[in-house]
This record gives sequence, structure tokens and C-alpha cells, in this order.
Amino acid sequence: MAGQFAATRDASGKVVLYLSPTRPAPISVPFELREEITPDVWAGRLDQITQAASRYYKPIFERVWAVVAFLSIVIVPMALFRVILDAMHGDDHTLAHINEARGITFAISVGMIIFFLVPIAIWKYIGQKQVNAMLKQWERADRTGRGSLPMSTWKVKTPGLIRSNIVLTIQLPPGAAVTSFHVNAYLPSYINPPVDADANYYYPYKPEPGLPRMSVIGNVPLFKNNEKREFYGSEKV
Repeated sequence: MAGQFAATRDASGKVVLYLSPTRPAPISVPFELREEITPDVWAGRLDQITQAASRYYKPIFERVWAVVAFLSIVIVPMALFRVILDAMHGDDHTLAHINEARGITFAISVGMIIFFLVPIAIWKYIGQKQVNAMLKQWERADRTGRGSLPMSTWKVKTPGLIRSNIVLTIQLPPGAAVTSFHVNAYLPSYINPPVDADANYYYPYKPEPGLPRMSVIGNVPLFKNNEKREFYGSEKV
């Protein structure tokens, strides 16, 4: 689960981060962005994104709202069908009268959908617009500082009714992405540095937290000093 919140990169040259108000954001600046942004600015922006997006995500309220919406959209029209039919036509339940009552209950269901979904959708939309405005402000500030130099493009998906994470996608400028053979390339989470203290000798380059790097083997000894032996043919000397 921890690896989900580390920076990853896809084949199209996008750096993707999953942020959450309940988990600390990645501290290390992705290698491709270190010429654009300082660690302090990086940490500050991730914190601002998390705070701004989290203001429009209230899990307990949204779950209660979803349960009430389901009951109102499905259960209430079913319960009102018989009441409407009897109130309009008494005991005379012809097929036309039944279809008329069904049409009324269907209209009630549509009204319930609009009543419950439109406010929450508008609320989420306002949160997304505020985050987008903040990203535009940062883009203008970066453009002023970097001039005509190529820049990355930031996009944020705020939490939805089902998705709880904040998804930050950074589109790298052409030529900024690294290949899988680069020492700072992102690798799958199952490729990690050795945990054995003695094995650290063979892993001289340490990865930063959240960014697994490619291992570089250097100066691998053939023998330990106290076990050096020489072989001539099949005989040991």
C-alpha cells in the first residue's frame, strides 16, 4: 500500500502521484523535475493540493448522503406506488391506471436523482475548479521564472464519490523523461536495495525514499582477503 503513494511514471512520460490527507506526501522531488522545482516548493505545493482537495471530500457525510439517496431513489417510489394508485383511482385498478401510477413514481425517482446527485456534483465541481485555478497560478509563476524554457504541466483529479485519492499527474516536457537504463529510472516496487547490511557494499548508490533506483554493481571482489586462493589447472596452490 505504501508504494501506491510513491511517484510512478508511465510510458507516455507522465509522473503520477496518489495523495491522501491521511498519509504523508512524497518528500523527494522526482528526478525529472529537479531542474524546475526546489524541494521546499515541491513539498509546499503538494501540501496545498492536498488541503484544497480535501476540503471537498467528507467521507462520512458522503456515505450517509449516498445511503439516503439510494433509499429515496429506489425505496420511496416503490412504497408510494400503491398509495398513489389508491389515491387516484380507488379500487379501480385498470392497466391504464397502473401505468399512470408507474409514470408518477418514475418521475418521483428522477426528481430524487436530481435532488441528491446535482448538489454533490456541483460541490465536487467547485472543488475541482479551485484546484485548477491554483495550478494555473503556479503555471504563470513558473512561466515568469523560466521564460521560454520547456516546462511540465500539472493536472489534479480531486476525490470523487467513489475515488478517495487525489491524483496528481505531471506531464513532462519533451526530452525530460529518463529511460529504464538510467540510474534514476523508476523501477517496480519489488526491486529494492538489499536489506542485508553486508550486502550494502554491492549497492553503492542509495535510493531516496519513495523512488526506487536501478542498482549499480561496482567493485565486486572475487575473493575475501583471508580466503584468496589461486588455481592452476585442477590443482589448488
